[in-house]
Amino acid sequence: MNTPNTSKQRIVIIGGVAGGASAAARARRLDEEAQITLIERGPDVSFANCGLPYHIGGEIEDRSKLSVQTPDSLKAQLAIDVRARTEAVSIDRAAKTVQIRNLETGKEEDMAYDKLILSPGASPLKPPLEGIDLPGIHTLRNLQDMDRIKEAASAAQRVLVIGAGFIGLEMAEQLVHLDKQVTLVELVDQVLPQMDPEMVRIVQQELMDNGVNLLLGDGISGFAKGEGSALQAKLNSGKSINADLVLLSIGVRPESGLAKDAGLELGQRGHIKTNAYMQTSDPDIYAVGDVSENIDPILEGPAAIPLGGPANRQGRTAADHIINGDLARPYPGSIGTAIVRVFDISAGVTGHTEKRLKQLGIDYDKTIVTDYNHASYFPGATHLTLKLLWEKSTGRVLGGQANGYEGVDKRLDVLATAIKGKLTIQDLEHLELAYAPPFGSAKDPINTAGFSANNITSGAVTPAYDLPDPATVQLVDVRPQAMVELKPIPGAKNIPYPELRKRLDELDRSKPVVTICALGKMSYFAARVLSQNGFDVKAHVGGWKVAEQPESPTSTETTMSDNSASNPPAAGSSETVSLDCTGMACPGPILRVKAAAAELKPGQVLEVRASDAGFKNDLPAFCKANGYECISVEKDKGIVVGRLQQTGSTPATAAPSAVASNGKGSTIVVFSGELDKAMASFVIANGAVAMGGKATLFFTFWGLNVLRKDRAPVIPEKSFMDKMFGWMLPRGVHKLPLSKMHMGGMGTKMMKDRMAAKKLPNLPDLMQTAKEAGIRLVACTMSMEAMGIREEELIDGVELGGVAEYLGAASETNANLFI
Repeated sequence: MNTPNTSKQRIVIIGGVAGGASAAARARRLDEEAQITLIERGPDVSFANCGLPYHIGGEIEDRSKLSVQTPDSLKAQLAIDVRARTEAVSIDRAAKTVQIRNLETGKEEDMAYDKLILSPGASPLKPPLEGIDLPGIHTLRNLQDMDRIKEAASAAQRVLVIGAGFIGLEMAEQLVHLDKQVTLVELVDQVLPQMDPEMVRIVQQELMDNGVNLLLGDGISGFAKGEGSALQAKLNSGKSINADLVLLSIGVRPESGLAKDAGLELGQRGHIKTNAYMQTSDPDIYAVGDVSENIDPILEGPAAIPLGGPANRQGRTAADHIINGDLARPYPGSIGTAIVRVFDISAGVTGHTEKRLKQLGIDYDKTIVTDYNHASYFPGATHLTLKLLWEKSTGRVLGGQANGYEGVDKRLDVLATAIKGKLTIQDLEHLELAYAPPFGSAKDPINTAGFSANNITSGAVTPAYDLPDPATVQLVDVRPQAMVELKPIPGAKNIPYPELRKRLDELDRSKPVVTICALGKMSYFAARVLSQNGFDVKAHVGGWKVAEQPESPTSTETTMSDNSASNPPAAGSSETVSLDCTGMACPGPILRVKAAAAELKPGQVLEVRASDAGFKNDLPAFCKANGYECISVEKDKGIVVGRLQQTGSTPATAAPSAVASNGKGSTIVVFSGELDKAMASFVIANGAVAMGGKATLFFTFWGLNVLRKDRAPVIPEKSFMDKMFGWMLPRGVHKLPLSKMHMGGMGTKMMKDRMAAKKLPNLPDLMQTAKEAGIRLVACTMSMEAMGIREEELIDGVELGGVAEYLGAASETNANLFI
């Protein structure tokens, strides 16, 4: 067993920055007598390499702030011998010396050591491609690289970034801030290959929304000289891209050549193998930082994590062991917690991803939840999505990922702590986390992830992670109809969750069901209802927010009115009505906008604030569909601010019956209570309104059954015969028979299934469309009396009238039908 070393030791450290500088500082604090020498090949011994992209983009203005320590400051503070611009050439392990060379003078010497720490880091990959050494192709590792890229970027307009990892995304963001035309190329079919695909779609959308030309699933095959000082990059697909500046960010390679030549044991990917005290296969030589391979504390395999945090802590561990021997605490291993900001979106990962667990053959399970970064009712609440992975047999947390606008770092830190503490999904349910409305929720997203995970493991819900084939499964979209109209899910049948219990007969109990909603919560609620009503059902995890594929931003011409950009309302010429929809989940904002817009007076502007990311695209679509002028839609740090104007003389949602008659349209007597005939009536009426006319549907005798509520209200004063009529007649649209081939209900069910499979409208949808279009639904009062039907038994929005009502409506239309 090693004991603390009290003699004057010669400690030589090769490489500064994070690991080497941290080791030097810790060794000096523990031993004032040790002879410490730091060898650094570059001019800077300790700098903030993670901040380099932000100085290039101008977000960090003062370059000097990136120099954590200079050679002179290290000498003054730590009393160590700092040899900048000096290279380690070779190691003689037997003699315990390092051959070093002064890069400015060329002078070489042998330096003796008692303990040697290797911290050379990793160098950016630069594959041997055609034209790879052409001027204008850069990598980013140190301050000098940063200076060269910053100067080149000042003269460039078109910039090509190769590699969509953390550094590549940071560089793309910063170059857009410099008003450059940025193209980002990534060999795999997603950005951030360190994360799982569904967790980075929002990042891809954010890049495209900010003007980045994103090329995924394509790689670089070579470079050629273009016109003037331009470069031409050739892609594997055969495409070519012209650029004034190229940045390579395709990964790093450990600089372990010195260790390899010295005979030290290397790992499979070329890293220097170390034990828990960062010792290499030679106990007098240590390796820290990006060059080292340590232990994965989750699954106890090898791990090499090229991040600044682990490098600092590894340097500290090595120094502790050199000075204190086995009394030092061992390094516990690295789990790879990392985060990146891409414009307004943050995304990060801790522990193992699903891709990695599959490679390792681990039996795991997963869930994805979306919640708010703090209390939804507190201003500024924005969506935050978590992915949680756990070991099936024990429930132990194996990994986590997150994306959102605010609070991503906080939740990643909690999950990282849970992983290191070997907590389970059951523990996550009951974690007590800081809560006040500006900071969190009573049920934090971490708790919600725990709830969801335990629902899956307990069997309370069966998850679906991918959208099913509608030909084999009934895909039920439980979002409100208004949201479905703006963002339909292909192949899905819409039954809004509040209506589900009343519309169970629209689903085939012999066929599996998958429920889906916007965020994953309502689909779970719906699945619970269906499972307890005998359905074989799964709930889509994550919802449409996770499943929806990124799309290129819709052009201004298709989302704004033709004159909105060039002729905005003059200052002071219009009154602005404010509407705060922050903290509301989709489709809440659109539903609120719909109601508020209907109340606008001509010329008034509605200004809406929403935290739902999809609202940026939803608002222009809503305006286009409803005749409003979309003035502007902007997003800042997750908050969308949209402005629309009522420009007409009447509200855009006014019923056609309120407009002066043009003699067009239809008046229809609906005498039949059969499904197919009722549908025909509504199809004709909706068509009449779409053609610029008006329509009235007059329901009499058996046709009144179309207007009946699914569930009868209690009416004590009804006579026995009136009640008998009610029991014998079909109640509401879901009970109507077909006029032909009803076959005791089998034919009706087959027809509904065929119409759903062919994506044809159903009767409830046609009725809702009719209501929204202002079509009048009139119930014949004489027939109601004859059949014992009371007004409170009819659906909302029905007017009562007699023959005069019908004749008056008929006089204003050019088509009168009896069905």
